[in-house]
Amino acid sequence: MFLKADGSEVWLQSSTRLPYLSLAGVIESSEDYVAIRPRLRRVYEQLSGIASDDAFLVQELEDGGALVFCARPDKNCALLLLGKFHRGRERRKPCAVLENLVEMIRNSLDGIGRQAGATIRFEVVQPELAMRAR
Repeated sequence: MFLKADGSEVWLQSSTRLPYLSLAGVIESSEDYVAIRPRLRRVYEQLSGIASDDAFLVQELEDGGALVFCARPDKNCALLLLGKFHRGRERRKPCAVLENLVEMIRNSLDGIGRQAGATIRFEVVQPELAMRAR
């Protein structure tokens, strides 16, 4: 995470001001992150220079968006939604975009947990603004 001027933390580093949605939580496992990290690296592309610690590309979205999983050695983690998320094929349901987003997050969370051999528990959803590292 990066510290903002007000003392709060953000996960993503960017050369431009980039809003994103963060689902933050913890990796629940008796193993240290040192044991979990190689399993994530085998499955997901590791992105360098965009987060304070590890960042893994979980899924690319239409129109250049992405889901990125970030994790720290203390096992705090976040799933970041970058860019736009479209409602997909279901246009009849008023809440289709939210239902599709929740399904995508659930599927991604299940996959990350399986690969990590741990339970990923998200506790906070909040919008953030990416900023440069100091």
